[in-house]
Amino acid sequence: MRLKTPFFGSNRGSTLATVLVIGGIASITVASMLAVSSTSLRSAHGRADWNAAFFHAENALTWAAQSISDAAPASATNYFSTQGGTLPLPYMASAASRAAAGLQNAWVSVVQPNAALPNIYLVTASAKVNDKVRTIQATIQKNPPSQIFDYEYFLNNWGWWWGSSITGDGGNRSNWDFDFRDNPTVNGLILANGSIQENELSVDPLSGIMPFGGSAGADPVDMVHSGAPRLAMPNLSSISNYITTAAANTVTNGIWIGPNQVVFGVQTNGSQPGIYLVGTDANPIVISNTVVVPGDVVIKGKVTGHGTLYVGGSLYIAGDLTYKNGPDWTTAPETMAATNRDAWVANNQSADLVAFGVRGNVFVGDVTSTDWINWCYYPSWGLANVGDESHLGADGIAGTPDDNIPFLHADGTYSTWYDADGDGVMEGNANYATDINMDIVRAARIAGYPTNTDGTVSAYSSVATDNLSQLDGVFYTNHSFAARFGGASSVVHGTVVTRNDDIVYNNTCTFIYDSRIHSRYNNNPNRFINLGLPVAGPLAVSGFTELTPNSSNL
Repeated sequence: MRLKTPFFGSNRGSTLATVLVIGGIASITVASMLAVSSTSLRSAHGRADWNAAFFHAENALTWAAQSISDAAPASATNYFSTQGGTLPLPYMASAASRAAAGLQNAWVSVVQPNAALPNIYLVTASAKVNDKVRTIQATIQKNPPSQIFDYEYFLNNWGWWWGSSITGDGGNRSNWDFDFRDNPTVNGLILANGSIQENELSVDPLSGIMPFGGSAGADPVDMVHSGAPRLAMPNLSSISNYITTAAANTVTNGIWIGPNQVVFGVQTNGSQPGIYLVGTDANPIVISNTVVVPGDVVIKGKVTGHGTLYVGGSLYIAGDLTYKNGPDWTTAPETMAATNRDAWVANNQSADLVAFGVRGNVFVGDVTSTDWINWCYYPSWGLANVGDESHLGADGIAGTPDDNIPFLHADGTYSTWYDADGDGVMEGNANYATDINMDIVRAARIAGYPTNTDGTVSAYSSVATDNLSQLDGVFYTNHSFAARFGGASSVVHGTVVTRNDDIVYNNTCTFIYDSRIHSRYNNNPNRFINLGLPVAGPLAVSGFTELTPNSSNL
């Protein structure tokens, strides 16, 4: 019998089939994994390209903004691109030359949407990396006015509202504590870098019990905030840039009394650098665009126009100062619903709007009267006792200890005093004789100041009064705003921005904010009134948005 080897053919076939099936599945799995991996890799590259395109567009926009800051483009419309060699960002040129980098091109356009507003630009940037395109846009404003003008009352120190008869229709802000007493009415925001206080004791907005009424008192959680950032005050220690602007066009920049131009851009009378201005209904004071008077200004009466008067000395407001063709103030715009307020702004674009940027102080009333001196100079809050920067402390707060840490000032000296007005000089309390009094020496340096029949300078009491009640305009000083309102009621239409406030009134005092100057309108060419207000920075960026990818020229 011959032995036979067992036959395993069917098992081998089954095993082979299993191996083939597993191998096939593995192949499919590997192929699928490779496909998924490839898709994931492509997706990852796509995301990287998508992000890179945005960064390149953002860099192009930033380059354009810096170019605007350095020197405004020569024409209304400018176009720059990497491929054209006109977008000089070295890294972009390098990336565009390397295929591995994927950057195809980037471009940016700079457009002035309104020729009447040459400091507002619409900047659009686009970039392409491989097949991904991103496009962004922003409004750039060159030399924007400081946001301190967003408030009816701004203090670069302590804010004080003591009196039940004070009413504010608009936002209020201080660069340190804001103190209230006797329940004034506040219809607007209250922001303080320090704390909100009642009679020098901090209050908690969450407590629901506020030392003021109005909309702020009704909703303190939303409208009252301590610890707000400080806002930098523009520095007018040098007004040379405003002189340059004013002197550039003496036809449109200036001051008129009725039809007669009395200042052509800049008051250039060396012996009389100041000027005396009185406006009437028939012959109002016309202030147009940017104008500079290097000395003191004495002003009262009717004023009209759109513009900012920069005062190199102090501003003496000798009587009521009111708009000839002002807005309708029957309802304060900041107390309206937002749509109604915006309509008020749009409807009053042509109404008078005048600002005063004052390097020295603002004195309202007859500074030579006993009444003014007793209320605005001698009291504890008066100019004789407020203003000495050597006692402000390093934190800027009067009466608080210094931290004894010296720092470098603009004049190259080191000390621990607080330079509140940012001019590099330690200010002392006001000296009545040299800083305030309108004596014959000061008056003689003011062009147009009244004289007696014998040619001598008239007493200031003959041209000024404490019995005034209304101011219209935007008033800025980084020193003191000292006012004696002797009328039965007093009102300011516009805003008061100052470091020290010495406002004394009789019965009521009301601030009504002029919404036309708010920064919410500064990027809207249809609503922006270019006053040439004091600036705190070279650029403001607003309306930043991403647009539908624009692949043109890419």
